[in-house]
Amino acid sequence: MLSLRPRAGLTDLIGSRDGVSAIEFSVIAPILLLILMGSIELPRAFMIGKRLDNASATMADLIARGSYADLKPVFAATSAISNPYDVSGASIVLTAAGTYSDGSSATTKVCSSAESNGQAYAAGTSLGPPPPGMTRNGDRFVVSEVTMIYNPIFPVLSKLTRWTFRSRKVWPVRGGEIYNGQSEVVLPGGKPCPA
Repeated sequence: MLSLRPRAGLTDLIGSRDGVSAIEFSVIAPILLLILMGSIELPRAFMIGKRLDNASATMADLIARGSYADLKPVFAATSAISNPYDVSGASIVLTAAGTYSDGSSATTKVCSSAESNGQAYAAGTSLGPPPPGMTRNGDRFVVSEVTMIYNPIFPVLSKLTRWTFRSRKVWPVRGGEIYNGQSEVVLPGGKPCPA
């Protein structure tokens, strides 16, 4: 009889349904939590990226209209457009540039640049080939660049901490002052583009 009891206990244990729900929940719960965190993080990241892109376009549009003695209101546009998201760590670089052509090839050069949490370009720095539609010698345009590393709500999703939003908008000059017969924007501390 004693030898049958361990077998009976083992058979009862194998046939028992007690605790099945707890085991199933412990397997499914982490997956459900990841889905919940992802359903919060991914739309948030998407919206921050879109708002930074909109802010970049807005700043380019604002500075393309004329020269500013103080760019704080222009930089503040990023926070206003990105509200309610915190983008105070975003790096913003605004640049006024011109196209220079020797007939066979064209290049762009920085005339003046300003920054907030970033690194402004030095005057005369080449920005490479001219943007589409601004390839003629003497064309003037502004560039707004916004860069920000994404800060997730849930640090468990470590891949999201490596996301970097980058937005670059090029806008033709539509106002400003006339220098050398050319309408252009001069950012604070900068000079007009050389002729």
